[in-house]
Amino acid sequence: MFRQHHRRQNLSLILSALELAGISTPQAQSEAFGSIVTPRKLTRMMLGGNVPSMFARGAEHAFGLKRGWMDLPNNSLPVLPKRLVRPVYSQTFMSESLSPDQEVSGDVPA
Repeated sequence: MFRQHHRRQNLSLILSALELAGISTPQAQSEAFGSIVTPRKLTRMMLGGNVPSMFARGAEHAFGLKRGWMDLPNNSLPVLPKRLVRPVYSQTFMSESLSPDQEVSGDVPA
């Protein structure tokens, strides 16, 4: 009983980490697990369905987690494997000829 509860909670943690990484559709999330689960089965597990041992071990392997992690209470998001992390670039689109003060005040050199 507790094992299923922990597995469901930990699955929720994994899915939250995926969402934060921009992987938010059920299809993309199931692909992140490899070939161990379909989007439909993933949804059913989150809605209270059975989380099988085979899935738990496969999820641990797919995300580089210690064996048995899915069966224990956890509170922090797992670190995603590098294959799932997409780089985020922040760019500042500021004209080289304008200083930040000029842009704010509206004093634009002619």
